[in-house]
Amino acid sequence: MQPSRIVLLSACLLAGAVVTHAEKNIVDCSKDSLADAVSNVKDKNLTIQFTGSCAGPIVIRADGLALEGIGAASIDGGGQDAITVAGAGRVTLANFDVRNGLSGIAGLNGAHLTLTNVSSHDNLVFGVTLQTSSSATLTNVSIAHNGVFGLDVETGSAVTVTGTFSASNNTVFGINVNGSSITFAQATVAANGNALGIQIATNANAFINDSATAITVNNNLATGLTVVSGAHLVSFGGSISASGNPVAGISVNSKAGLDLDAGSILTTANNGTGLLIQEGSVMTVFNNPQFSGKPGFSTVNANDNAGDGIRVLTGSTLTLSNQAKIATTSNTGNGLVADNGAGITLVNSTATGNGVKDVVLTFGTRADVRTSTFGTYTCDATVLARGTAGIVCPH
Repeated sequence: MQPSRIVLLSACLLAGAVVTHAEKNIVDCSKDSLADAVSNVKDKNLTIQFTGSCAGPIVIRADGLALEGIGAASIDGGGQDAITVAGAGRVTLANFDVRNGLSGIAGLNGAHLTLTNVSSHDNLVFGVTLQTSSSATLTNVSIAHNGVFGLDVETGSAVTVTGTFSASNNTVFGINVNGSSITFAQATVAANGNALGIQIATNANAFINDSATAITVNNNLATGLTVVSGAHLVSFGGSISASGNPVAGISVNSKAGLDLDAGSILTTANNGTGLLIQEGSVMTVFNNPQFSGKPGFSTVNANDNAGDGIRVLTGSTLTLSNQAKIATTSNTGNGLVADNGAGITLVNSTATGNGVKDVVLTFGTRADVRTSTFGTYTCDATVLARGTAGIVCPH
């Protein structure tokens, strides 16, 4: 081989070695600045690994950047947003803690990020916030003890939650989805110990994707889960459980909607009111196995609540069809109350053993009740009732 070719080959090999090394850097935050390393990134698809406690704020603008913690790695925001993803796509954050920020992690201006094995806690405002048409996938994420919301999704943003996810002991909402969308897929979700566990609000959309997904909203200071202001939540086979929430376990308010399909199960027990549907809202419970491919009944269980098990109020409707059922028992108040122009259509349901009445229908309610069993009931002369359950008004 000629000497010039040997030199050229050696140069190419050296260049390749330099490129390979540049694709993965390791920053020891006891010696170097992670913020500087990130701000100096010019190439796409770079991986930076880091160790120790690193000082923020850190701003990510490069597409494809991955930040990976090694060992007990953390980022401290020092009162500013600890990590901001400013319009960058395909950003990966993995294996570290974020704390003491204004917000822990902020995705802004169309950013797309993936969080895996990340904990964001003790921030002044949000643990994780997605704003201005940003999106994220969260897998095995914990968000706790933040000053306002745990997970905040707003202004046309979208998030997918998989694996384990917890939002606990945040001052206001554990999860707040406002004018945006959230999908739960193969997820185990807990929103416990917040002022309010989960809020889906202002024309937002939420979807529970599968029967493997389970959402728990326990021991929040007011309500476990609320769908409000034109928002809609659809469950396709998943489960929702609410317990220990003193105002309501589940509420659907202000022209909002909640659908349970494909064998979904909603259980609300040991709350104030178990399930509250009001202000022109709509809840449907149904399953047609030949279309859903899922056997069994979509089910609402409302038991052992301190007030009423289920309340349907102010022009709202609760409709069951096909393979669907409600069981409301052992509530201190009434089992099922429908009032003020409400509409209920019930099949395969049971209301027995409640403290006051099992069924209360008043003030212009419309009721179609079939193949169902009730103990005590009352209804006034304004109620129109039909069906096979033997409800005759006034009573």
